[in-house]
Amino acid sequence: MKHSPELTDIIMSLDELISACGQERQWVIALIEESIIEYDVPESEQFSGYQLTTVRRASRLSRDFEASVPAIGLIIELLDELEQLRQFKRQWDVETPMIEVEVSTLK
Repeated sequence: MKHSPELTDIIMSLDELISACGQERQWVIALIEESIIEYDVPESEQFSGYQLTTVRRASRLSRDFEASVPAIGLIIELLDELEQLRQFKRQWDVETPMIEVEVSTLK
């Protein structure tokens, strides 16, 4: 593994990714085929630490829920979408002023 100075991230080959995540080669290739992970540097078929994190996350989902590779793809997509919605809500809460109304004044 080497560090990419422009990305300040690690860059690794497929074999290094497989070794780092501790999964079978075919399982990692299935993740690529399902577009769960993609080559970070396509022309040299290299991956970054982000893809390693995704593979490890997929591995936990596979182990904990006995999920198939297509199911893992869907679960990760939904978890990412949930996180985006939570970030949007946090932004909304910060930017939107709260108006307090006393219930007794509404009668």
